[in-house]
Amino acid sequence: MRILQVVHGFPPAANGGTEVYARDLALALAKTCTDHVAVLTRHADPHARELSLRAFSTGPVQVFSVNNTFQSCESFEASYSHPAIEELAGDVLDTWKPDVIHIQHLTCLSTGIPRQAVKRGVPVVMTLNDYWLICHRGQLVDRDGQRCNGPGRDGCARCLPPGALAGSTSVRSGRWLRTMPVPGAASAVALMTRAIDAVTPRDRTCAATLARLRHMQSAAADVSLFLAPSDTLAAHFQAFGIPKDRLLRCNQGIALRSFDATARAGSRRLRLGFVGGLLPTKGANVLLDAIERLPPDSVVLDLLGNLGGYHGDTTFAEALTPRLGHHTMRRLGVVSHDRMSEMLADLDVLVVPSVWIENAPFVIREAFAAQVPVVASDLGGMAEMVRHEVDGLLFPVGDSGALAAAIQRLLDEPGLLDRLRAGIVGPISIEQDAAWLRTVYGRLQRTDAAESAGHQSHSGEWKSATSGDVTGVVLNYRTPDQTALAVSSLRTSRIPPSEILVVDNHSGDGSAAMLREAFADVRVIEAAGNLGFSGGCNLGIRAALERRARFVLLLNSDAILAPDALDHLLVVMEQNPSVGIAAPVLLSREEPDHVASAGIHFSERSGRMRHRAAGRRFAAVGSDAIRLVDAVSGCVMLIRREVFERIGLLDEAYFFSFEDIDFCLRARKAGFQTACVQDARAYHEGGRTIGRGSSRRIYFGTRNHLRLTARTGHRSSRLVRLGLVAGFNAAYVLMSPESPLVAGVAAFLRGVRDHANGRYGAG
Repeated sequence: MRILQVVHGFPPAANGGTEVYARDLALALAKTCTDHVAVLTRHADPHARELSLRAFSTGPVQVFSVNNTFQSCESFEASYSHPAIEELAGDVLDTWKPDVIHIQHLTCLSTGIPRQAVKRGVPVVMTLNDYWLICHRGQLVDRDGQRCNGPGRDGCARCLPPGALAGSTSVRSGRWLRTMPVPGAASAVALMTRAIDAVTPRDRTCAATLARLRHMQSAAADVSLFLAPSDTLAAHFQAFGIPKDRLLRCNQGIALRSFDATARAGSRRLRLGFVGGLLPTKGANVLLDAIERLPPDSVVLDLLGNLGGYHGDTTFAEALTPRLGHHTMRRLGVVSHDRMSEMLADLDVLVVPSVWIENAPFVIREAFAAQVPVVASDLGGMAEMVRHEVDGLLFPVGDSGALAAAIQRLLDEPGLLDRLRAGIVGPISIEQDAAWLRTVYGRLQRTDAAESAGHQSHSGEWKSATSGDVTGVVLNYRTPDQTALAVSSLRTSRIPPSEILVVDNHSGDGSAAMLREAFADVRVIEAAGNLGFSGGCNLGIRAALERRARFVLLLNSDAILAPDALDHLLVVMEQNPSVGIAAPVLLSREEPDHVASAGIHFSERSGRMRHRAAGRRFAAVGSDAIRLVDAVSGCVMLIRREVFERIGLLDEAYFFSFEDIDFCLRARKAGFQTACVQDARAYHEGGRTIGRGSSRRIYFGTRNHLRLTARTGHRSSRLVRLGLVAGFNAAYVLMSPESPLVAGVAAFLRGVRDHANGRYGAG
């Protein structure tokens, strides 16, 4: 696949979060043998010819960079829609011939680039990295520094840049004056700008900003799919007019390799860090105000950012400059992004005190990769990424007193910092992100081809683009209410299965009819008899395979899938062809911060099985993104089609319990790995079909555990293993408070007897 990324800047010339992400993503995509990646970007070289195109390489990535210093920009419209840049982009498309275009940002380029792609039949995906399509200032903050909700009835008239509606003659005159080595030239330009603003009619200003809004909405129509890194962004852009079926939540990755080699050192004082531009919207002044309230010499501060004007206004910079010599200051100034992991590892806490509605700050991901808790404003994407009291602390936006109180807690409360650090879940890697995006690109290609052939409409393109990839199978046995919750969790996944099958295992209580009525888009299959867990699942699996599903997702009726769980599982599958089975971490529905299972360990030497991390808090499980395990619970299990083709379906002799472990072990013998994915989560209640204290559970558990043990391990030690397993199960019956003693002993003995007689199935 040939992939062209479009971004407004590229390292080393530009090192903002979006620019660094675009570079890292391009390199990650280019690592595959089948992908070729190029980048269309912009640089600003006053000594080079305006709008000249420079080509160079960064490793395997080809870069095309347009020189745009805005010398050719003579109107407000040309600041966002530039026909000459669009023409250059068209030349790059004709020369490089991409299969898909991924836009990260179009500022300093032109909103007409998606139209160039549409003309050539190339699908476009665009990540929403800020609010620039809605707000020409990009941050939904007006000229008075107040947050706003975007254009109103009059557009953004009061926020139009000074002199934006000046005529071309005035623009050229101002540009010429700025180049003059004459004292007072800049002041003359400022006076001329204010004079133009003073005589510009308000209705003309309103018309210009409303025209920009309509233009952006029109340009958005040329984008096949938008990716939103936060719910905050998604909500704003739905209000802007992007249909829900063309807006997909995403989880961006970062390059983790540089964080692997970092080592932490202790410090006598609490080490605080601020990373980003020293701009009024970033809230460095809020942090400095908070530090003034703390005990002397209790903290040190790294202020890692550059000081400059904000949309041409230097008022904030001038007010902040005298404060930059504060006695707490340890480091000050811009740091190369290549050293960011080193800088973050030398902090105890990252503070993100932004007063604008941040989208999904990369620096928070980087802090978590360095195992650094975050104290952030309780606003927008910051509040989505930082879990209060788990991996950081949140405080009311702009409240320096509340920020000081949060920092004081870190100074006063023993163990708080360690607890927050232990609660951190590391971000996904850029490689995982790239693997997921490649599936997105592939679906867009298939959608585009189908649409060209007239097979589907534009409005449903993303849903039908997933067709054939994943089929969900939910088994119901007299738990219609629970099954409805499980089905709803699948339907509301960020990438829902293309089809959901509910197998009613001969409930005989009207469940099937109730579920058909509740979910018109779900196919309900009724079994002629109770086939058990394995047989009921197999009924659904066969139906899914007949419909050419690439993956089958098994989901218990008493399990609920997190909205992004399927995304994470698919990323692992796409990135690791050897993984045939993937599952989320199972959390308790009664205690959602406690783990029910993070994969299963099975010893072929002793026959003992145990659920990894069962009963522990999720924060204490560890930060490995993927863990290869012996087996996973059939409660939630994503399985490749190839696994079924090679080893068959679940063994129906088990009927209930241990068929999942048997299946995973058979898959391992056939060359497939089983993985538990840390970022994927599901919530399991357990015991709904057969009660936790049921003697039937003891019967099946004993019999099937013996069956599995007899089918694994070395023949010479089989009798010893069977004796150990019988002992494990007997001890459970005698010691567990959930086991009924008399009925439990009888069930245990029946299980041993039926295994010895080779009697399996329903029992």
